[in-house]
Amino acid sequence: MISKSHLVKKVFDSVADHYNIMNDVMSFGLHRVWKKRMVSTMHVNQNCKLLDVAGGTGDVALQVIEKEPTTSVTVCDINYQMLRNGRDNAINKNKLSLQWCCADAEYLPFNDYQFDYYTIAFGIRNVSNRKKALQEAYRVLKPGGKFICLEFAPMHYQNKIFTKLYDLYSFNIIPKMGKLIAKDEESYKYLVESIRQFPTQLQFKNEIEEVGFTNTSFCNMSCGIAALYLGYKTLF
Repeated sequence: MISKSHLVKKVFDSVADHYNIMNDVMSFGLHRVWKKRMVSTMHVNQNCKLLDVAGGTGDVALQVIEKEPTTSVTVCDINYQMLRNGRDNAINKNKLSLQWCCADAEYLPFNDYQFDYYTIAFGIRNVSNRKKALQEAYRVLKPGGKFICLEFAPMHYQNKIFTKLYDLYSFNIIPKMGKLIAKDEESYKYLVESIRQFPTQLQFKNEIEEVGFTNTSFCNMSCGIAALYLGYKTLF
């Protein structure tokens, strides 16, 4: 049986070249609004060090650099194809200060207490061991560091009519878009199903707290289609 990590690698190898355009089409551009909201929660300056995990597209990193060009930003992704595309996009925009690292979120190649911010957008649901990834996030953050996670929500609790329409779009339309644009229907079936298998907002907030983060919170966006989670590493 294929492991989740190998499945995810296969999926993102397949969709890497069309990932950005598919995000725009699938979300009607809303993913850019959600990421902008994510970046707005950071108070970055020239002394800040940010680690953006599963950030191969460079979307979040580029927004941070636009906000404060002197911030030290490292983009980390397990998929080399995603990183290559993100790096090329950054070079085309003349953003040359970003650092790029191909690594697993569950085994980060960084020292303890290294970063002021840890961000992960639409990536935490794809790791094999979510607790291990969260523990690694906690480990590499400095005391007082901030964990920021943007992720789709399963919407188990939403209005039944809205949920039915959303499911119809997710399970029937999105895979067809994947087939038409990315020439890959199966990968987008996986991505849709992975959202439904993700914990509810309160459940995931509890998972964040279980590894040590404090002052945790979440904020629903676009009727709960996505949620933004925050947590802080304790000072002592």
